[in-house]
Amino acid sequence: MQPLTNDTLTAGGSPPAHPDAEVRRTLGGIADTLLRTHNVRRTDRLWPADYTVFTTNPLSVAYGACGPALLLRSAAGAQGSGAAALPAEVASWMLSRPLGTDTYPPGLYVGLAGIAWAFHDLGWEDRGEAVMAMLHTSPLLYDEPGMLLGIAGWGLASLRFHARTGKQVYLDRAVQAGDELLRTARQEGDTCYWPSARDASVHYGYGHGASGIALFLLHLHLVTGDARFRSYAVRALEFDLAHASESGLGLQWQRVRDDPVVYPYWIHGGAGVGSVLVRFRDLLGIERYGDLARRVADDTFVKYTYSPGLFEGMAGIGEFMLDMYSSTGERAYRDRARDIAGTILWFRVENEDGIAFPGRWLNRIAHDYATGSAGIGMFLSRLVTPGRRAFVDLDRP
Repeated sequence: MQPLTNDTLTAGGSPPAHPDAEVRRTLGGIADTLLRTHNVRRTDRLWPADYTVFTTNPLSVAYGACGPALLLRSAAGAQGSGAAALPAEVASWMLSRPLGTDTYPPGLYVGLAGIAWAFHDLGWEDRGEAVMAMLHTSPLLYDEPGMLLGIAGWGLASLRFHARTGKQVYLDRAVQAGDELLRTARQEGDTCYWPSARDASVHYGYGHGASGIALFLLHLHLVTGDARFRSYAVRALEFDLAHASESGLGLQWQRVRDDPVVYPYWIHGGAGVGSVLVRFRDLLGIERYGDLARRVADDTFVKYTYSPGLFEGMAGIGEFMLDMYSSTGERAYRDRARDIAGTILWFRVENEDGIAFPGRWLNRIAHDYATGSAGIGMFLSRLVTPGRRAFVDLDRP
């Protein structure tokens, strides 16, 4: 297989036919593997996944069944066959898992909010709304502030359900989330932030830091018109920007305050902050944020790293490059995303079941969204079929 490097691109930035065809073949191979490797006899997980599935729950977006199920739907669309139905035994397994606030947290990527969102996207609208109602009774509702696990995540899901259903209750819940974030924000000069309750640390970036919270508050402002949410959204993003590290190429971020390492990744690092900057530029029309996003993109782009995954690997960086292409229309960013895809494809494992990818530490096949085939597949799907980014972008009236 010829790598999708810049050397394979034709003059003017238009790729030859085979790179996208190879990506589509890989997507089809991932889907084949998911259709052949699910195990409905198990109750702890449906597909092979990162070990975190055993310490969280079997349905979550990040590590459970929802991520691969959504990838099957997305891959079918990228192949031009429409949204394919899940196998009946997979749907039955997912819908029969017992849910409750005693065993499932409320958050977006590891809890009920993401499961509700996924169920709704998979066509199980009533079940999705029932899960949303359940999460708002959680005793953990306000424990964490961030996007990955906490208030910002379930607040974003509430906005998504309001956009899809038009029901006021979901907007009311989103405002409830926003009001709590405003109440608990800590001030640092003209900026604001939220320490993590899990480790009492100050995190930077999308998953646990101020940037992810900023994106939710921005979406909330655009729906409600409430200037308070816009003000705190800007101040939260400015907090992360104030704590960037300058490099010869652009801007970098630590995972937490006093961390000696800087990261290019999505859940923590430059790709996550950059993705938020792109959306602030597009949604508020502030060109400064676009200029900063370019600097982050220049520093974040790498052709090689040890992990192909979405949360802490190349697929998340590739998604940021697609964000930049969508925002600017500049082919250089699309070419960077293709270049990253080419490197990711070197990690493929092909056998009689189809195509799979190794997860964290590259020591086992994983089909989950955070570390494995599902998250990688979502990036590849968006590469060949441009569109909104799952669990990040919202429908607009």
